Amino acid sequence: MVLILFVILLCLFICYLFTFPRYTEEDDLTMLKKYQTINQDLLSIMTFNIRHDIHERDPNNNFTKRVFRLVETVEKWKPSVLSVQEPFTDQIRLWHCHLPKYYQYVGYQPMDTEDDCEDSLSKMDFRVAILYNTQILTLLEQDYIWLSKCPRTVGSKDWNSHGVRTLNIARFKLKNIENSPQILVFNTHLDVRNEQARQEQAKVIRSTIKQWQEKYPKDLVFLCGDFNTIPKQTTHQILTSSQFLYDTWTTCQTSPSTCISNSFSSSFHGWLGSIVNTYGFQLIQIILYTFRGLGVDLLYETSLRKSVIIDIVKQIWKVRRNICLSDMISLWRSHRIHVDWILYQHATDGSFHLQPKFIAVGDIRSRNYSSDHFPIIALFQIKNNS
Repeated sequence: MVLILFVILLCLFICYLFTFPRYTEEDDLTMLKKYQTINQDLLSIMTFNIRHDIHERDPNNNFTKRVFRLVETVEKWKPSVLSVQEPFTDQIRLWHCHLPKYYQYVGYQPMDTEDDCEDSLSKMDFRVAILYNTQILTLLEQDYIWLSKCPRTVGSKDWNSHGVRTLNIARFKLKNIENSPQILVFNTHLDVRNEQARQEQAKVIRSTIKQWQEKYPKDLVFLCGDFNTIPKQTTHQILTSSQFLYDTWTTCQTSPSTCISNSFSSSFHGWLGSIVNTYGFQLIQIILYTFRGLGVDLLYETSLRKSVIIDIVKQIWKVRRNICLSDMISLWRSHRIHVDWILYQHATDGSFHLQPKFIAVGDIRSRNYSSDHFPIIALFQIKNNS
């Protein structure tokens, strides 16, 4: 009898873990209304991994279906800047055709005009692009580099990176605002398999941002992207140590009276939707990403062969002493299992200051997804210190 009662209670507990907390599309609509209420005169930045165009198991997730949901997302949130990860050239072109005419984009353009989606090499090159609202911003400069030892070598990669990784750079001027600062936007997508590669790629990004800051000390800086790792891990620390960049979410959560945020825990959902916000999935993700940050990627080790399992156990045992339970608990409490980030920095000469006013995981759906990620959207007030 005691055993039966224990089993029942255990089942109820597991059901609870994978049912709560609920976050519905109605909750997302509430956040959208808050966003729209305060959006006037603020700069809106969105980062969104839109998922590359491949044949999906569920036809409803194919890009030809999702493109119209992506259009709907942009039309609802109306970001000034939208940093996009994983787009093939044809995806951007198709999406752009259906977007409001005032959106333009910058990114890597192949030298030829043929469909590069058929190029097997380009499929490993997770490119990035920046869309921007021409009613708000004027493009001044753009650049594009490869995250390798030779950033100007097209298609280059190093440090055993699984795929080619890139950094998209755009410099904008705000329209219709007197004495407004220029804005530097950096957009990236770090390697998905190799922790050393992610860290080295982050170092290239940091040095590149520093070069642009030295050239334009009055400019405000944004770094957006899919970093394939979560906060408090080494890659995040490389970019935020010594206050080189600030994490918008961290800043917002420390000032809840002046900055609105939601508590949705994950930006990657893998076609599971809003259920990834439940306690059970939060726990699973924290464990998986903790080991990923230590160089043990359990997400892609799908083989059940004895040799593979033994190798994984050895790797886990080797890094066991580096597991920081306090960081895991902190991420749990702060709902920060986001692999997609918006980082920022004020003008290095002190002339302009950024004040986050809103940040959220948006476009939350339980079906009919626009991508296997949810976008991150933030609002910033620009303050003139001069």
